[in-house]
Amino acid sequence: KSYFVGSITLEPWKKLWKTWAPGKCKTFLWLAIRNRCFTADRLQKRGVPHPKQCHLCNQEDETFQHILMTCVFARQFWCAILQPLTLESLTPARRVSFADWWKKAERRIPKQLKKGFNSFCILGAWTIWIHRNTCVFDGSPPNLQVAIQAFKDEANLWQFAGAKGLTTLCHKLGRTQT
Repeated sequence: KSYFVGSITLEPWKKLWKTWAPGKCKTFLWLAIRNRCFTADRLQKRGVPHPKQCHLCNQEDETFQHILMTCVFARQFWCAILQPLTLESLTPARRVSFADWWKKAERRIPKQLKKGFNSFCILGAWTIWIHRNTCVFDGSPPNLQVAIQAFKDEANLWQFAGAKGLTTLCHKLGRTQT
């Protein structure tokens, strides 16, 4: 029977909750994919003062999809962290949602590396969000090298904490340390 006719489904929910990542990162991404993070577009709807443009690129309106996918900063970040794994061909296209990109990129990853890649995607999104928040709330200027180093440092911590799939991904693709 169709008990939930008209309900909204979210494609990546299963892989999101089954992937190794800290709960706060999974919760953030769950909210973000559902457009529940307080970016400028949502603050505007509520009449709350907000910046007009993205703090990372200062070129376009700030939306969650822009911050993670279409922002020049984000695209450079994704390319930089994918390149050492020889996965730079998976760098997000200009106009694609995070959920769609993740789904399509995961299909191109060998089965034995999918768990690690999913942790990698969650960590990448989390790192961009934290860097954006540092720019917004602390007034720090966007710095790609700082964000990349933060990603590497956090990836090492995740691996030590038990992200076996992330360790496998890094080792199989020729990188011993993230």
